[in-house]
Amino acid sequence: MHHLSSWLLVASLFVTGCAASAGPGKTADSEGENDKVKECNAVIEVINGGMQKLNKSQNETKDAPGTEQLRALADVMDSVGRDIEAVPVTQPELVRKVADYQDMVRTTAKAARDLARAIEAKDARGANAATSALSTAVKRESPLVDDINAYCQSGTGG
Repeated sequence: MHHLSSWLLVASLFVTGCAASAGPGKTADSEGENDKVKECNAVIEVINGGMQKLNKSQNETKDAPGTEQLRALADVMDSVGRDIEAVPVTQPELVRKVADYQDMVRTTAKAARDLARAIEAKDARGANAATSALSTAVKRESPLVDDINAYCQSGTGG
């Protein structure tokens, strides 16, 4: 458990922003597109900010016991979950994608805490189950980020 980040490998996510549609004479379609751009950019900002928080947390706890690293990971995931929940999202497809991302964040936080508790309790079965849950949750991140990127970079609104 010395190098939590080496086995967690939380996907480095550099979510790219949407290009804003510019120009006068906006139509209802361009207004919807602008809403999509604003919402995508806000979601992307939170996700990228979460990655920065995670990197900072991992640097600060790199010499800490594994259970402390796991709890720090859980705290960051909880923070990202609160931050993304606060983003006003109205585009139906983006709402679904954000909900999936929130579920992944919550699942990651819970699994990290469960693993820390199991390690402290010397519960091998619990640790194995929590490790599996954590691995599964973390593996969901990259495809979810890719999905958000694909939606945000597409030319059509929600």
